[in-house]
Amino acid sequence: MKKQNCGAWLSGVAFIGLSPLIIVAGQTAASAACPIPDSVSDQPTVIASFLNSECTKQTLTQETIYYRYYNSDDTYRFGRYLTSNFYDSSNGKTTLDVIQELALAQYFGPPPNLAQLRGTVTLPPGLDVYIGIAGAQPPNVCYPGGGTQAFIENTRTPGISFVFDGNVPDGGSLSANCYSATAAKPIPESSPLFAIGVLATIGLAATFNRILMESKTKQIANSYYSSPKSFVKN
Repeated sequence: MKKQNCGAWLSGVAFIGLSPLIIVAGQTAASAACPIPDSVSDQPTVIASFLNSECTKQTLTQETIYYRYYNSDDTYRFGRYLTSNFYDSSNGKTTLDVIQELALAQYFGPPPNLAQLRGTVTLPPGLDVYIGIAGAQPPNVCYPGGGTQAFIENTRTPGISFVFDGNVPDGGSLSANCYSATAAKPIPESSPLFAIGVLATIGLAATFNRILMESKTKQIANSYYSSPKSFVKN
């Protein structure tokens, strides 16, 4: 290897070798201890909807009842997300409790899920159900989650039924900022390690490019002085 290219080669190795480490350092390892099957098209979103991306798979051994909360015009009556939580006037629970504990963000839709009605969802034995805790949706103060959340892959599986079960008492409205998708999605902050990695990458790239330019200039000069008549500028 020529001496003038040695520095460039070493810088290139340092740059290439360090880049993967910088990229990894800027990422946050995600805990995905939730065995949602690959056949679910929105698998990552489903997993992320559980607290800490954690859920357990349970195969039902007998007919089991869950609940689903939806609007008075039947929108959201059918769906894959269920709960074992019972919200009713008998236990002092309201629509706000449903929305907050199940993290039904009101900027999703339209229309938003106001959780005005309660339905029973009967699941047949043999069905796989993925159970965990509902994770928060931003802003966390509006939709903290914490309720039991269950997920089923296909609502059209034979033996599943959705039946109206009652009204949920009106709990009023959330604060104004809870209805804004823009206010609900703050810009994520970069980690200090990621910033250091970016600066290191820029510095190495500059050094690498400078050495290559110097090497190229020397090669051109040598070529020119050794055979000036045949030199052609590309």
